[in-house]
Amino acid sequence: MSFYKLVLRYNGFGYQGWQKQAHSENTIQGQLDFALRKISKSDKVHSIGSGRTDSGVHALEQVARVDIDLEIAPESLLKALNSHLPSSIECLKCDLSDEGFNPVFDAKEKTYRYIFSTTGRRNPHLEQLVYFSNMQLDEKLMSEACATYIGKHDFSDFYTTGTEVSSTVREIYSCSIKKIENRDFFSDLLNEYYQFEVTGNGFLKQMVRLMVGTLWNVGQSKVTIEQLQQKLKSPNGSKLAAVAPPQGLYLSSVKY
Repeated sequence: MSFYKLVLRYNGFGYQGWQKQAHSENTIQGQLDFALRKISKSDKVHSIGSGRTDSGVHALEQVARVDIDLEIAPESLLKALNSHLPSSIECLKCDLSDEGFNPVFDAKEKTYRYIFSTTGRRNPHLEQLVYFSNMQLDEKLMSEACATYIGKHDFSDFYTTGTEVSSTVREIYSCSIKKIENRDFFSDLLNEYYQFEVTGNGFLKQMVRLMVGTLWNVGQSKVTIEQLQQKLKSPNGSKLAAVAPPQGLYLSSVKY
């Protein structure tokens, strides 16, 4: 077997998340494995991604290790993948790897971004890439909430069950919210939007989307900073907000 490290980016709309499923190839991993089987002309294909993005969630840099029954130069595999993958998935980089590299457990930090607009107008060009709402949000309160997330906390009230984990404690290295105003061509599509960005040593299932939902409730004065602090200090099994929609979420980068 030959081992390769890939960096992929994709538009997650229309896919059932990253994780391959037994009865469907309509996942990012399913499409990747299908392309690898075509290229290697073999069913001996194995892939591991750095994280299981949910249905409708996107990635700017998803890292994966793939094992195939074919010796091929990395640059040739890169070209072959991009000719076999659908246009919504692109392989950005391909390097030789080894069996010991694990994209999940070897990751030192991950960064996610969530993009949303509060202009109150939908945009048909961006509807699956940005979450649109007409919420009235207090930026100062949201910034305080971001600062509250930083540090090592038990995020057991900020994830949904479905994937077994040995611990719900995660450390957040940085967290911020900022409003961005466009002054170029793309301002016709979206002249302003918010970007929530968070970096940590790992994330639980739907943790970022629950962090965003809570951020919105803080920004609307539905949840106080004190309630958020208490929730991170002493989880009690309840949520402070609903899970934010998937279309605004991007796996931004993974560092090793």
